[in-house]
Amino acid sequence: MDNEKIKISVIMTIHNAEKYIRECMESVLNQTFSEIEVLCIDGGSTDGTPHILKEYAERDLRIRIINDANTSYGHKVNRGIEEAVGEYISVVESDDMYEPYMLEKLYETAERHHTDFVNADYTCFFDINGQKFGYTVKMYPEENYNCVINYKECPERFGIIPRYWTGLFRKDYLVREDIKMNESPGASYQDMSFRFLTSILAERAYHLDIPVYLYRIDNPESSMYDSKKTIVIAEEHEFLRKVLLKRNIRNRFIWHNLYQWKYTDFRGNMRHLKGRYREELFDRYLEELEKDREDLARYAELGYSQWMAEMITESPETVARLIEGDAKAEKEREQQQYQFLRKVSYWDKGKKAVVFGCGKRGGLLLELLRFEENRICCLTDNSETLWNTVKQGHKILAPADAVIQYSDAFYIVANKFHAEEIVRQLRGLGIPEDRIYIF
Repeated sequence: MDNEKIKISVIMTIHNAEKYIRECMESVLNQTFSEIEVLCIDGGSTDGTPHILKEYAERDLRIRIINDANTSYGHKVNRGIEEAVGEYISVVESDDMYEPYMLEKLYETAERHHTDFVNADYTCFFDINGQKFGYTVKMYPEENYNCVINYKECPERFGIIPRYWTGLFRKDYLVREDIKMNESPGASYQDMSFRFLTSILAERAYHLDIPVYLYRIDNPESSMYDSKKTIVIAEEHEFLRKVLLKRNIRNRFIWHNLYQWKYTDFRGNMRHLKGRYREELFDRYLEELEKDREDLARYAELGYSQWMAEMITESPETVARLIEGDAKAEKEREQQQYQFLRKVSYWDKGKKAVVFGCGKRGGLLLELLRFEENRICCLTDNSETLWNTVKQGHKILAPADAVIQYSDAFYIVANKFHAEEIVRQLRGLGIPEDRIYIF
């Protein structure tokens, strides 16, 4: 492909990805924006991945295969940035996907607002019995969307990029500010310093409030599920601290965010760990806490979230109990969702569904069923003020009207406190019990 026509370089980091690589590659090549190159950085795959990459490269000249045996994920991304011809950089992991419109939306926004980077929200997704389910993750407070933000001038609005692969980064910006990933061994957490630096050094950033990226959370080979690697979280935070000192970055808001992120990160990861892996990270957390106490007190006036404040003020015994409670609650929630969605995955493919409940739980259900959206024929609720309005693109009908119009549909009850009452109500309206589900 003519280099002058390449506007975006897509860096695809790959290692033994034969299970997902076709789906990922199709999502990139079939973008509504076509002026791209795809840099496939393969880290010595030993499965069928090289054969699949060769097959695609022979069909599409926009693909370049770069074999690099260095096992560091950060090294692969840095290599991709060096090799990139495009004005903008995008990174996709080989088990994930782009929404069809992702690059077009981000490119148009970047060009219109002359940004250092532009990014958007993403969808976590997973497969059950061959069907996809997912939910959208909002990355920023509402006031930070759909406007240009100069984080250098307004550090109090600073928001760390939670996920860098939803973004489009101007290559000149990354090169000018010398922003790279840490090239520590393996494939865990090397993006932390990259995300932090791209956030704090941007003079023009823009966040779109739409999901553009599909993030797979059920790949058993993902580094996020490798408990043995989790201890490196502390090492990556230490690397970032040294980077800020080396760059002589002293802003109070930035350092406050550094510690806020660090201890929230510790807690969030410990709840996913078990046995000695949690114990190892917990011991490291206590070591870091003792070392950071003066700095934590220095920035306390800026305020810490309750989740983080508990980590730095409560006794180790209390924190351990809190983390165990976090883990238990998350496991129960995941099990309940999985059991429900497993039932959904066995539905008759031709059947439609009505969601009964338009509150928070109903909203979550609509998110989980976003890939089954065409099967939701309407919503219903007992609140008369909601009747004949619209929520997330679906019309809300009175229960009696919903039953008349969709008597053959499945009915999903999405109400935490009145589920049994609603089941009786639906049965009274003539819906058989085997077509009523409680979410």
